[in-house]
Amino acid sequence: MTSIVWGRHPQEAYDNPYEYEAQAQFLREAKALLNDLNLQLDTYTLHYHRDERTLKKATWMLSLDLVDGLLECALLLEEKRHRPAARLFRDAVETIDLLKLLHSPTPRAVEVLNQWYENITVPHRVYREYLEEIAGDEAAKARKAYFDELSKFTHRTYRALSDSYSLGRDNLLVHDSHSKQLIVLPQTIAAYLAVLSDLIVQATDCLAQTGVLSEEAIATSRSQALETHTVPRRFAIRSQNGN
Repeated sequence: MTSIVWGRHPQEAYDNPYEYEAQAQFLREAKALLNDLNLQLDTYTLHYHRDERTLKKATWMLSLDLVDGLLECALLLEEKRHRPAARLFRDAVETIDLLKLLHSPTPRAVEVLNQWYENITVPHRVYREYLEEIAGDEAAKARKAYFDELSKFTHRTYRALSDSYSLGRDNLLVHDSHSKQLIVLPQTIAAYLAVLSDLIVQATDCLAQTGVLSEEAIATSRSQALETHTVPRRFAIRSQNGN
């Protein structure tokens, strides 16, 4: 990937939030990639019948929703509308893991597919149970921790809501919509862009694994979206303790 935001850890981004040019480059690349993936998935329009209940149809519908949701995240963060963007993070993980579960070589996959077509919600723990079977307890626990962390945005926990506030005099809270001009903390946008970059990578890997798009097609989309030169850092990396 070209922009330094690709693969960036959210905490490092939070500690070093002023790489505005690199973040703008990431948004250009991310939008170009996701738009192209959307166009490729759109070629299946008028391909599946309303009453069809196949895995291919479900994969296409979920993949299109995944890519479109991530594109919406990018557009929202570009406008510094971090609150609705953050609510979509967990949705992306749920969709990615549901797709992987549907394509697992187990009888459970057929059962989950039928449940999905019957409009029954498939809990994320079902995927984690499968993950534990194929990758072990630690992998399942790590995925649960990641999912739970993103769920805090959906459930509007204190820390998630705090991302919308800066501090005024005497450490009193000021909401970022207080003035006529948005006063969104740069730390919030930087960290959220890093989360989005990780989700996009997970999503493209998932699309390739499920076969809805070929690895070659995804690689071509990625190479066309990435810019030739990486925008360099403007500031030295600083940790939270100031070192």
